[in-house]
Amino acid sequence: EVIILQKEFERFIITKEIRFKHAKGMRDIIGRELHTYHEIFFFMGGEAEFISEHGTQKLLPNTTVVIPKDTFHCFIVHGDERDYCRCVLNFENVSELDKIIANKLTHIFFTDDKSISALFAKIRDIEDSALPSLEKQILLKAFFAEILVLLNNSEYDHFDSAISPVVERIITYINENISKELSVSSIAEHLYMSDSYLAHVFKKELRIPIHKYILKKRLILANKKIKNGIPAMRAALESGFQDYSGFYRQYKSMFGFAPTDTISLT
Repeated sequence: EVIILQKEFERFIITKEIRFKHAKGMRDIIGRELHTYHEIFFFMGGEAEFISEHGTQKLLPNTTVVIPKDTFHCFIVHGDERDYCRCVLNFENVSELDKIIANKLTHIFFTDDKSISALFAKIRDIEDSALPSLEKQILLKAFFAEILVLLNNSEYDHFDSAISPVVERIITYINENISKELSVSSIAEHLYMSDSYLAHVFKKELRIPIHKYILKKRLILANKKIKNGIPAMRAALESGFQDYSGFYRQYKSMFGFAPTDTISLT
């Protein structure tokens, strides 16, 4: 059964496999730089910038952004936050569409394909209609499948600007040593930088403090390991956590459930 929720700045259609949101304003975009589901983001209006580990892109109206799961990203809104308008599709596995999802959702890309814009408009019409729930569920999945097919065949734009070589080196080092002890000082020493410069340049480009970035990366890694059947305590250690109680609290805060509940919830 489709659940339709309406809030002041957000409207949803939620099925078992797909979550559609049409929203205006800032309400829920903070603190979601990494998540375990795929995202197809359609930018409708306002002034916004997309930032990731690979580069920065100013968003123009009617731009679609494909963001694979477990990929760091953030949206920076400029101007009046109340004008920030978008549609979002979130999903992990969708029956009968898993193959195309696995083939296409491997990297971030952008497109201004007008056919995709038209399909998002149709989904908004469904959300706003008085159709029965079952019909909404069928139509949402049908239009979602069409969007995937179009994305699979569309050309994509590149980032307006790439991240700097300095930040790229920092990210590479973190990714290669995520299970080891990491601190601003240890990273800076290895890369021959000062602590203050490293922390400053990283936050300036990615808009997130480096310690928070490392924490989120480790939590995502631990989540993957637990889903693959590794016990929670071992997954925590293999992801760079030395204190299980601290890991437990941070994990529950990020995902909304305890690491010991992960397998039964996924």
